[in-house]
Amino acid sequence: MTTADDEQLDQLRTLWAHYGKTLIAGLVLGLIVLGGWLGWQNWQARQQTAAALAFHQIEQLVRAQQPKAAMEAARQLATDHQGSIYAALALLVAGKEAMAQNDLPKAEIYLRDAMKNTHEPALIALAQLRLAKVQWAANQPSQALATLASPAPPPPYAGAFADLTGDIQASQKNWAAARAAYEQALSSDEAQAGFIQIKLDNLPASPSKETPAS
Repeated sequence: MTTADDEQLDQLRTLWAHYGKTLIAGLVLGLIVLGGWLGWQNWQARQQTAAALAFHQIEQLVRAQQPKAAMEAARQLATDHQGSIYAALALLVAGKEAMAQNDLPKAEIYLRDAMKNTHEPALIALAQLRLAKVQWAANQPSQALATLASPAPPPPYAGAFADLTGDIQASQKNWAAARAAYEQALSSDEAQAGFIQIKLDNLPASPSKETPAS
């Protein structure tokens, strides 16, 4: 071994004496963190699987025409997996089942909870749209319009929001507001354009302004 090799070996020994324990501790800590992260990932995967299975059971209860059991299962899923996408989906299903049973107060509770359990704009918009329908059916048109007004829906839902706004305004004989809403819906929802146009054409003509006396 050359003198240069001896010097490098001495340097390595010195470095190990000073930093060896720290290096080992860092490696151990890194392994602990990695193990914790992998454990968290596994736990998350198990939770997702459990929520998916629970949601599938809710769908089966709906198909079996057991609305009460479906709603109870949806509430349990939302409790066990709060904040997950399956919680929001389950509450949306529960809200729909409550609407079908004409239990409007319970439907409103489910739909409001669905909005709180997700940050997905599409799911929030769907819950919002159904909530407005529930409020309208409960003879609360002002609350329904306020629900549709905020938050603003993502573009794919804009036409449906404007269409329902037009329906509610027309039911209150607010013809000008209904016309404006239907016109907005026409420009946003090509799929329903023909049906919306029929509703627009059937609105009473807006009263003409009187000519001021000269």
